[in-house]
Amino acid sequence: MSEEPINKVLYPLQRFKVLGFLCQVESSNYGSIGEFTGLSVSDISKTIRTLEDHGYVMVRKTRRGRYPETLVRATELGQSEMKKLLRGLKKYGHTS
Repeated sequence: MSEEPINKVLYPLQRFKVLGFLCQVESSNYGSIGEFTGLSVSDISKTIRTLEDHGYVMVRKTRRGRYPETLVRATELGQSEMKKLLRGLKKYGHTS
């Protein structure tokens, strides 16, 4: 039985947390991402940049009234990679 290689982009826990959260919502701002993951704005920014560089998330700059806001959403590729990773993890943790 051949195993799929581990996706090293999603291996660091903070990337896994951020993409996992984004796969559950349509889009999110940094505040909501931080609330869910417990990461600082700085860590979120670095994580989002890495995920965006790999095509796993899309970033959109908007304005909320007079204030700028960054919205992030998982791309189809990001959702696909997260599902593939979760399927692989289930092999090791599945109990019935």
